[in-house]
Formats: sequence, structure tokens, C-alpha cells
Amino acid sequence: MQEHLEIVKKQFESDKYAKFLGIVLDELTDNTIQMHMQLRENMLNWFNRPHGGVIYALADAAFSVLGNNTNNLSVALDCSITYHASPDSGTILIVEGETLSATRRTVAILFNVYMEKEGMRTLVATMKGVGYRTGKPIDPNIE
Repeated sequence: MQEHLEIVKKQFESDKYAKFLGIVLDELTDNTIQMHMQLRENMLNWFNRPHGGVIYALADAAFSVLGNNTNNLSVALDCSITYHASPDSGTILIVEGETLSATRRTVAILFNVYMEKEGMRTLVATMKGVGYRTGKPIDPNIE
């Protein structure tokens, strides 16, 4: 429902950590999401490669938005991430997520994180997230 998508978009605008990282919400539907961020120098680890936590944070931001897009406050039950490649500094990371299953109480979502460089995409990581739907509305004025 469009009203519910607007609620979660507004909530995301107040996410201070996502803003700090420069995460941008590109697209959101009832079952899919796309976000992106620019990898910066201050996101590098001691091997001079992007820190795994930054990659995870992008996928987790997408999980928080897509997992809460029904005006039903959801919290993470489980997240697991597999890293497939180390992205290059200065490139764009893109996360795409799709809801695999959703019930009244749970939601399972699969995310793919890509590095985009010179028009080519390389799979960087895959994350599976399972959320618990509390039954509490994010905005109690909307059903």
C-alpha cells in the first residue's frame, strides 16, 4: 500500500547513521528495494579495502526499510552475510532486496550487494535477513 511506503520513507529520512554513510534510497515497492552509496576513503580498513561493516550497513539499511514497509514495526531476528568480492574504493555500492516470504509475524528478505564500476556490476555480498513483526504500528493513525 502506497501510504505504508510513504511512512517508511519518512522514517528512513531520519536515519542518522544512513545519512552519515551517504546511503540513498533509490526505489521501494511492496516487495523490493534498491539503495546505493559511494565508497569513501574513510570507509577503508587497515588493508586499504572497504570495511566489511560498511557493506553490511548498506544491506542492513535496506533490511530496515523493506522489513518495515507495512506499517508494522519489525525488528531483526537473524541476518547472515556472505562476502563474495572486495569492492574497489571510490566505487558505488548498490543493494537490491526482494521479499522471499512474509507472514503476519515474520518477513524473510534476500539482498544482493553489487559494486558498480565502468558500467559493470560485480556481486560483492549476499545477505539474508529475517524480521519479526511486532504487531505495533509505526504510525498509529494509519491502518
